[in-house]
Amino acid sequence: MVPDRLLPDLLAAERALGRLDQALSDPARRHRHRFDAARRTAAAMLRLDGERLDPHDFQVALAAADQASGAPARAALLSGLITQLQAGLTRHDPPLSPRPAAVPSLDPRLSPDRRTRMEAAIQADVVAAARASIADLNRFDVSGGGELDGAGTSGAAAPLPDPPLSLWTLAWLEELHRRWTMTQGGREAGLTDPQRSSARAVLTGVDEVLSATPGLLAAAAAFRRLSQSPDVSAPDRSAYGGNEDLAAALMQCPRASWWSVVAWLAAPSLIQAACRLHFAWPALTPALARDTTGYRLALSDTDTAWTTWFLGTIQDLVGSELERLRFLDVLQDRWEERLASQVRRSTSRLPDLLPWLFEHPAFTVSRVAADLKARFGLSMRGAHLLTAQLAAVGIVREVPGRGGERVWVTDLSFLPPGR
Repeated sequence: MVPDRLLPDLLAAERALGRLDQALSDPARRHRHRFDAARRTAAAMLRLDGERLDPHDFQVALAAADQASGAPARAALLSGLITQLQAGLTRHDPPLSPRPAAVPSLDPRLSPDRRTRMEAAIQADVVAAARASIADLNRFDVSGGGELDGAGTSGAAAPLPDPPLSLWTLAWLEELHRRWTMTQGGREAGLTDPQRSSARAVLTGVDEVLSATPGLLAAAAAFRRLSQSPDVSAPDRSAYGGNEDLAAALMQCPRASWWSVVAWLAAPSLIQAACRLHFAWPALTPALARDTTGYRLALSDTDTAWTTWFLGTIQDLVGSELERLRFLDVLQDRWEERLASQVRRSTSRLPDLLPWLFEHPAFTVSRVAADLKARFGLSMRGAHLLTAQLAAVGIVREVPGRGGERVWVTDLSFLPPGR
């Protein structure tokens, strides 16, 4: 039974979600929003976890996450994970961003025999990692050549993708955990036995809430249950005298619990499933980061207080997302106008590449060539020509003061945390 005092907020929030769902019925709009929301969500997750994200470093990390470190690298990798999460997780997706295997330095005091054995073990591990990366790449058809205006690719058809894992199942959660550990700069890892046992109880509780409670009330209750579930693998920090910052630094673990991470990552899926949305993937986490204090206080309050705050946040979320959609529409129109003023061949692929810029608003030339070779047969020379044409009309600009490969960015490259 819905309390009478919640009815006005509930109806207003669900009507607002209906407007957002309708606004995202256009496939082109939905494509732009998908990647934009992923970047904003990743930045918001770092803010909720108490980390700062530098604008310049985030730009560089978006262009080449494997050349960045710290918070910017985690944000860039998280945005890739969130994009995959929107499309549906499968067991055999390619890695988020392959990193070169780091070879640890050995203690010079080791005996020669032990040093030889350890070097052999490290070498075998590096070879295994390289072979795994090559196997991932070999699953995709990257054949074809040509220049900027090439006719496309040829070759055998790519294998059919695996079906997405069902949401809120143990297999889905295991895959989510595996990919999330990769975004933290470590090796992929599945759930431990204690985590798996705890996960079954939590997932059962979420399923019960979604089945028994209608609409947004179910999403609010499920989010609260996830956020307050105990993390059985969390280390004991009592030895550090209650100093959470010191404990997190020394024990090399995030401040947020695993279940809070799941709630932040999967909140849009909760809302989408609970409200039977067709197109919208409501980016709740950026809305939480805009009012971190209110979010923390409401989460620790009563169920009714939390639900009231949650419904109000949904209404604010929809307003922000509709405003963001209008901005993306204006940016698309502006880019099309700038391309229209440029003299080019009728067979030019340049207009077809605008959707790619919404996927990768910061890039290097080698990234363009690698990503678009399979789509358009784009060679390295073609990638240089494309970048020069985009820079000539002001769609991209170079990030100054960088050594190594040049980094190019668009107006979408930096999104402040919480926006």
